[in-house]
Amino acid sequence: MSEIILIQHCQSEHHVNNMSGGWTDTPLTELGRKQAEMIGKKLKEVVDKNDFNLYSSDLLRASQTAEIVGSQLGGEVIHDQGLREINTGVAAGKTKDWARANKNPRTKSGFDLDYREFQDGESWREFYTRVCACMDRIYESEKDKNLVIVTHGGTLGYILAWWMKFEPEMIVNAYFSSSVGGITVLSQNSYQQNVVNKFNDTSHFDLFS
Repeated sequence: MSEIILIQHCQSEHHVNNMSGGWTDTPLTELGRKQAEMIGKKLKEVVDKNDFNLYSSDLLRASQTAEIVGSQLGGEVIHDQGLREINTGVAAGKTKDWARANKNPRTKSGFDLDYREFQDGESWREFYTRVCACMDRIYESEKDKNLVIVTHGGTLGYILAWWMKFEPEMIVNAYFSSSVGGITVLSQNSYQQNVVNKFNDTSHFDLFS
């Protein structure tokens, strides 16, 4: 495989209306739609439309980003629930204030892999295991294709950890923090080492600044 291009979804309603993230299913804002168009225009210059498959989380903010990007690239979107953000259980659809007030109590200081923030949600270990299983499945089935994957901030960070072959315990002390609309590019070199060629590139938004 030549490249995996990761895109963090663009600005969503939950970024501006005090709704929690995770599995809260909110659409893009008008700005988010414009951001997705700019990503599509940038990728159109570097992606061969006949040599890639476009995957996306099925949550609205990611799938809408992917649909707009796909309309520019000329590709259909393959939705995969495994690319969702961490499952926030009972906090899905709730405000940030509600989520802060209803987290499960922590039993350890620092980052706890097995901490389940919300009832019926995922622990960080379960989240990472799910992301790794999803990427193993996609990677195995698409070895001869480039991939464009639209997902969420937490998921994107864990895809990077998967690419770097992190054991679960290794994510206790490391995290890859990307931003809205950021583009990350992964590939392999001639030694078959997994390479991060570009991380969280947002230069396509320079016109907004």
